[in-house]
Amino acid sequence: MHALPTPARDTLRLRALLADTRWLVWAVDEVGGMQEPSSSWAALTGQSPEQMKGQGWLEPIHPEDRGNLEPSGSAFETASTTDEELACRVRGADETWREVRVRPLPVKDDAGRLVEWLLVAEDVTRRDRDRQEKAEQALRESEERFRSLVQTSTAAVWTTDAQGIPMEDSPSWRAFTGYTLDKWMDGTAWMESIHPEDRVRVEEVWRNCLATKTPYNVESRVWHANGSWRWVQARAVPVFNQDGTVREWVGTTTDISEHKIAEEERNILLAELMSKERLLSAVLEQMPSGFVLAGPRGELTFANAQVQTLSGHPLFDPEKKQDSAAYHYHRLDGTEYSTEELPLARSLRHGEVVRGEVIWLHAKDGKDSRFIKVNCAPIRDERSQTIAAVAILDNITEARRAEERAARMQSVTSALSQALTPGDVARTILTEALGGMDATAGAVYRRRADGLLEVLYDMGYPESYIGQFRLVSPDMDAPVPNAMRTGKESWLLSNAALSERYPDVAAARPAVADHAAVTLPMWVHDQPIGALVLSFNDARTCGPEEMQFLRMLAQQCGQALERARLYEVAETERQRAEQASRLKDDFLGVLSHELRTPLTAILGWTQILRTWELAPEKRERALETIERNARAQTQLVEDLLDVNRIVSGKLRLDVRLTPLTRVIENALDVVRPAAEAKSLHLQTRLDPQTAPLLVDPDRLQQVVWNLVSNAVKFTPQGGNVTVSLSQSASHAEIQVSDTGDGLAANFLPHLFERFRQADASSTRRYGGLGLGLSIVRHLVELHGGTVEAQSAGKGLGATFIVRLPRVAPRPDAAEPVRAPPPPAPSLSVDYPRELRGRHVLVVDDDTDSRELIATMLQEGGARVSTAASAARALELLKQEPPELLISDIGMPEMDGYALMREVRGRPSEQGGRVPSVALTAYAREEDQYAARVAGFNSHVAKPLEPSELLRVAASLLRRSD
Repeated sequence: MHALPTPARDTLRLRALLADTRWLVWAVDEVGGMQEPSSSWAALTGQSPEQMKGQGWLEPIHPEDRGNLEPSGSAFETASTTDEELACRVRGADETWREVRVRPLPVKDDAGRLVEWLLVAEDVTRRDRDRQEKAEQALRESEERFRSLVQTSTAAVWTTDAQGIPMEDSPSWRAFTGYTLDKWMDGTAWMESIHPEDRVRVEEVWRNCLATKTPYNVESRVWHANGSWRWVQARAVPVFNQDGTVREWVGTTTDISEHKIAEEERNILLAELMSKERLLSAVLEQMPSGFVLAGPRGELTFANAQVQTLSGHPLFDPEKKQDSAAYHYHRLDGTEYSTEELPLARSLRHGEVVRGEVIWLHAKDGKDSRFIKVNCAPIRDERSQTIAAVAILDNITEARRAEERAARMQSVTSALSQALTPGDVARTILTEALGGMDATAGAVYRRRADGLLEVLYDMGYPESYIGQFRLVSPDMDAPVPNAMRTGKESWLLSNAALSERYPDVAAARPAVADHAAVTLPMWVHDQPIGALVLSFNDARTCGPEEMQFLRMLAQQCGQALERARLYEVAETERQRAEQASRLKDDFLGVLSHELRTPLTAILGWTQILRTWELAPEKRERALETIERNARAQTQLVEDLLDVNRIVSGKLRLDVRLTPLTRVIENALDVVRPAAEAKSLHLQTRLDPQTAPLLVDPDRLQQVVWNLVSNAVKFTPQGGNVTVSLSQSASHAEIQVSDTGDGLAANFLPHLFERFRQADASSTRRYGGLGLGLSIVRHLVELHGGTVEAQSAGKGLGATFIVRLPRVAPRPDAAEPVRAPPPPAPSLSVDYPRELRGRHVLVVDDDTDSRELIATMLQEGGARVSTAASAARALELLKQEPPELLISDIGMPEMDGYALMREVRGRPSEQGGRVPSVALTAYAREEDQYAARVAGFNSHVAKPLEPSELLRVAASLLRRSD
């Protein structure tokens, strides 16, 4: 193929494009003159090449459109820089006007200078004509469909011009109303057909729509061809021109009479339903139970006033309904329900029927709580789908509390049947009262024997407050005394009421929130015996049931307190009887010991003296022992006779004017040897100016001797005993003080009672029957005086004070004559050979008895070791185990029972299996049993028969061989 230069190729390409008659292509210079004839333009316009030259090609263009194709024009310039096309009408060769769309394209040289314009155009006449024909065809078809719709529609279809005048016939409207075509077309019929009562309203709506070009929609009554008024709904919309003006209105008139009738019937039914709903609401509002209706999502659609009363707050606002989360319920164990666990929610979610579930509604501030019984059930539609749920709520708080109070009363009755002391009764009553009434504090008062009112038990009150009222005078102006005096309960409803009525009580109470208090008196047999006091943490009163509960509690408390008092009296009497029996047993045991111990020495030495020839010094010592123990026996008998005389009221006083100093000195002379034997400092402080008194000198000397003897007995070696005498205008006073063992505070009230001893056990350090101070008291009282004891405590000494009036006492009746004692028996003694050379250990704290037993055994050939205490016996046992052990039972620190248990706990080689004899003045059967239990092999009672002791000893030694 021959290659041409680029300019030549471009020229040929342009010529080929110009020769294509399918497109209109021509070139013009910058002033619009055609440069080269265009075959396509010639074919369209029929111009010759000569006619086209210059601006002749513009001649076929419509005069109104030529300006668009001038290169200097604005339209030409705009089209050359955008995608817009220039529209123009061109007269064709057939003298018809053709629609042409022209696109100007600038042609520039290499320097970018405009050389010419290339115009490319397209004849779009046929295309526009085809589009118009299609549009006209579519319009015709639309009109045909509209006419068909008008003919077949049940609604009357109509059209009007922009002013509302009908443009064409509406057969459906005329058929509905019965009007003629002329009447319809003149534009007056449609307004005449409207009911007179609706006409003004409809006309006003129509004219407003015409003015505002907005859709028309109105309901009214229209005259029907059948001679009746029918309800219709007229609708119309404006059809706009391209310039926004209304070309026409297209509307419909629909018969809605049936709908209106149905709507009216529905309204009637709704009215009836609303009436029934109001009736049902009124019934539900009057129900004592709460009623709740909830929708499928849990929204509350109805709740009567009782529900809101039960819940304590509005469940929903009429404008803003809340769901079931508005409930704040708890289980009976205190755990809170979640939203899904509420009975109403369970009925909605799971279709559960809830019957009689009790839940606890607890206020957030803790001041209120209530119990609600709930019954719930779902409501289902015809497809068994849950569409709602209903709940019935009953406030069973009072019933439940009544049950609780009944249970508490049962519990109280049961507890009180076991409460034996007033403190137990008060604690039981107060615990139940606080729990049953939700009270915060309380107290139980009891009237004492002296009339004062004391707190038996209290709970919840600060000590700083209740401590001021633990003991209250019955005459005090306070709630408790006043309630007991009047027999009526007292309610103080608030702090203000307390301050107004009892300002002193209110001032003593610490600052607390407003509270109420009730005081209930307790009466038994028409006598006030106490009161029950309760305090609450808010200002309140009690209902009839609560007051009945409180009154029953107070009544039961009073009766129980009275039973407890009677029980205490009976218990006290029983304890006294037991104490008297125990004292009698102790006294008999002590009496046996005190009588048998000296008798042992007397009988033993007597038989030895009758049987053997003793050395002179031993004989003298035996006679001294017999005399000393005989005098001790005489004193014991005298004390017993004195007690008998005192009890029978036959103790005689031989009163005469006697100097008290001489009586005291005579008594001290008797006691002084014993005091010197213990190295005691016996001091006297006697007022020589003390006047003589009318007294029984012997009995008064007995008093002084008894007091000083006790002081000497209980004062350790090197101690002090002081006797003083002084007088006043009304009496004389004798004091005996010592630095001895002293007295325990709990024993002081019993010190002067018969048979009472601070230590009556078998391990006591001091002997005696416990009669001396009892005799002292009775002798002093017979003289019209008093005696008392003082002591700072154990180990701190004691002081006895005797006060005698300076008037003569009343002599008493004569005492009976004593019977002479029987003669002593005479017994022979034979020594068994088993004693010879055997080692015997004798343990006895009484020196006379210990020496007597040792002498008998030594005379029989035994080798005897002696110990004055159990501790010393254990030491000797460790040094050299004996072959026979003879031990007393009643010894200080450690008695014979304890000694034998210690011995039996040792191995055999250390004397643990040594034969043993219990030698004791405690001679009862139980004493013999106690000795065998402790480990003794045999028991010999004091006063012992030497022959019996030797026989028992020989028997045990034979068995051990």
